[in-house]
Amino acid sequence: MTATDRLSLLQYEHLGLDDVAAAEFKVALEELRKLALEDRYEHPAALHLGDIADAENRQELAETKAWGIGFLQGLTCAKAFNQEQLEALRRVFQAAADRAIKRMCR
Repeated sequence: MTATDRLSLLQYEHLGLDDVAAAEFKVALEELRKLALEDRYEHPAALHLGDIADAENRQELAETKAWGIGFLQGLTCAKAFNQEQLEALRRVFQAAADRAIKRMCR
């Protein structure tokens, strides 16, 4: 079981995501896993994605999205990924935020 698998279990069981947020988080985790990042990068990215899925209003979403952007900026400064990898991860965060905003607009 990967760190992200363990994280997903913790998110579902201990953080009490509602059904819609849990479904959004599951999609985000699937997108994240496709990037095949090392656990040390995948785990914090998944934490940010969980926060985005769990956002209850636009202000929370803006804050959690900003934390995700900060994580990406840190990876950029550390030169941990090439530009293509960074863009792929940015798209995962953006897609998660887009799903969250659609849910809030209903």
